[in-house]
Amino acid sequence: MSEESKEDKKRGAAGGSFEQGMRSALEKAPGLAAPGWLTMQSAMAGGAAGGAAAASWRWVIGPAAGAALIGGALWFSQPDAEAPVENDPVGQELSSNAVEDSPETGWFEGLVDAEDEDNESADLGDAEAEAPSIEANHSADDVATTAPEILEEKQAPVEVDAVDVPEDWAELPAEKAAAFGAEIDAACVGTEIGFRMANPMNDVRVLWNFGDGQFSSETGPQHVFNAPGTYDITLSITRISDGLIRTRTIENLVTIHPNPQADFTWDVPTIAAERPVVRMRNRSRDATSATWIVDGESTVAGESAAFSLDRVGEHVVQLVASSPHGCQSVMSHAIEVGNRFGIGGSGRFSPNGDGIYDRFIPRGLMQLELPYVFRVENQAGNIVFETTVPKAWDGTLPGGGKAAPGQTFKWSVVVQGKDGPAYFSDAVIVE
Repeated sequence: MSEESKEDKKRGAAGGSFEQGMRSALEKAPGLAAPGWLTMQSAMAGGAAGGAAAASWRWVIGPAAGAALIGGALWFSQPDAEAPVENDPVGQELSSNAVEDSPETGWFEGLVDAEDEDNESADLGDAEAEAPSIEANHSADDVATTAPEILEEKQAPVEVDAVDVPEDWAELPAEKAAAFGAEIDAACVGTEIGFRMANPMNDVRVLWNFGDGQFSSETGPQHVFNAPGTYDITLSITRISDGLIRTRTIENLVTIHPNPQADFTWDVPTIAAERPVVRMRNRSRDATSATWIVDGESTVAGESAAFSLDRVGEHVVQLVASSPHGCQSVMSHAIEVGNRFGIGGSGRFSPNGDGIYDRFIPRGLMQLELPYVFRVENQAGNIVFETTVPKAWDGTLPGGGKAAPGQTFKWSVVVQGKDGPAYFSDAVIVE
């Protein structure tokens, strides 16, 4: 035995601290995917610094199978040969039987009897050091969500009474000692998902690692994933009486599907119309279906839609875009439809050269910075004047003639906004 090993043995016999044992084990564990001592120490201590330090680490030792005895606490690794979550009877029972199990044990019934002969515990040894505090600095309430308004109602969590730590807990396989599951195994970004221990116990502290840099120390936390992906979930349980830590990771336990990105624009008529027909153009991404809602009343399903907007004012149009997985997002725009009052159009026009109402242009266009098209048409629908700059119509007709008193001309203005056009239309009678 080396001098260094003898010295370690002496320290252990003398009741060395948890921190000393953990530091020593980490320094002697080459190739294990465990964090360095300072990172581990900070994360186990909890608080804001601990949560940030632990954000990029998985508490199960990674590529190597087996277990490591660190300062009187057993840190388990997952064997490479472990079946994925879809073949894991424990994980499947938790995620699929959430509603069908009896009310006494909820969706954990039968889990305690799960056996896995290939994952027997290593010898724990003596654990004389007091367990460190495992606290998390994040909870579901701290996460800003962007879930759409249209979501299914969440299932109420199942309440399970805590039990005392079983006497044989140290010898149980990790799959049984730290058994847990999720209420659902697939959801959309922004959906709150519940996680539960199969057997909540007294005299323990818990630490959940959701695989997205967020942690929780609650027995049955609710968590929101804000990015799509497949997440490995880890539960670490520390027995307060002796500091023994049992850890289990279920790989690919939760799949988060992306929300579609709802977006649309619209086209308005290029000529004057008392009841303009506005045609919607769907520009959503990652969506397979669309539903249009106008002013909270009219609803049309389909990739495209057209609405006759006869009321003057703003019309609120919403697009609900749905993905193949049922995820949804909503985009809303206000479409303005106006007459001469909305853009300052004059009701009088007399191009007779007397200097009074000789020219016609809606006053709102004189200082407008957005692109626009101003058109004037005769009764037959032919355009007699058109401009995209603040230029007034003086009554001149194509061919050199002049608008005669008593004639009625229709006009329209299409203003191109950032999201889509606004439309104004009216008529003027030559005096």
